[in-house]
Amino acid sequence: MDTSAIASIPEYVVDQPREEESLCIAVNGTSISYKKSGSGPPLVFYHGWIGDEDTFGLCHKAFARHYTVYRPAWPGYGASGPLTQFSIEDLVDLGRRFIRELGHERVSLFGNCLGGNTAMEFARLHPEMIERLVLIEVYDFLPWYLHLILVPGLNAFLYRLLLRSMTGFHFLNSFLPLQVEGGINGMRYTEEGFRRTPVRTAIAFMTAIYRFAKRRRDFYHAHYHSEIPTIYVEGGRSFGPVKAFREVVEGYFTNLRIVSIPESLHNPVMERPDLFIERVLPLVVPPPMR
Repeated sequence: MDTSAIASIPEYVVDQPREEESLCIAVNGTSISYKKSGSGPPLVFYHGWIGDEDTFGLCHKAFARHYTVYRPAWPGYGASGPLTQFSIEDLVDLGRRFIRELGHERVSLFGNCLGGNTAMEFARLHPEMIERLVLIEVYDFLPWYLHLILVPGLNAFLYRLLLRSMTGFHFLNSFLPLQVEGGINGMRYTEEGFRRTPVRTAIAFMTAIYRFAKRRRDFYHAHYHSEIPTIYVEGGRSFGPVKAFREVVEGYFTNLRIVSIPESLHNPVMERPDLFIERVLPLVVPPPMR
């Protein structure tokens, strides 16, 4: 494993925007919205709990110089159709069908936050479909304070109280590294994400992660093993679940590289896209295109 810092490489910085298309595809009866840009081998980005098609929006142009970049929204997020309930395995299967429907056999798969947990399970179940894996600030477990929004009958009320009100948001910010004022881009993406994401969808995703972790965490710790070339990207202010994942990730992947972006908090693709591009893109550019 190589944890060395990556120096700035100006030629990987994008000067001209790439054409971007907003598209929709039916996958197993569910309408999946996605954005597509660039040309080259396929790269698929999985967003996290409060993301959508635009979570990777500040980075896609740089990667689109070398890849065809696909940014799907999970069911109920962005412009995708809803699912009333789903498991992480359901999302993996949906992701597999999405890739097949686009005509691809293998992809580079990026996963951010809880989208990274889904990407990991995808890689475990379908390693033959993954060229490379990039995981960004992944959880090892669901923290106790988020269990509150799983309480039947109270979950929607507690979600609105804790995550959609500024009082609750600032309280939660004492536990989680949630960006309030925005990074170099000036966006209040976390606050906007909680307000934008439908309550039912956010609860369904969190419930799926909770149930998956309850079933699979011990199995992962004991048996998860992958030889897929993998990059793990860590931010600068880790909290419980992310710290725990950082402690075990080296045991999961035999071909692992750690990239640190301490200048960000929890979501470097939104907070410091410039540094994410600078430090990650040189590591994933396909060799013939360097």
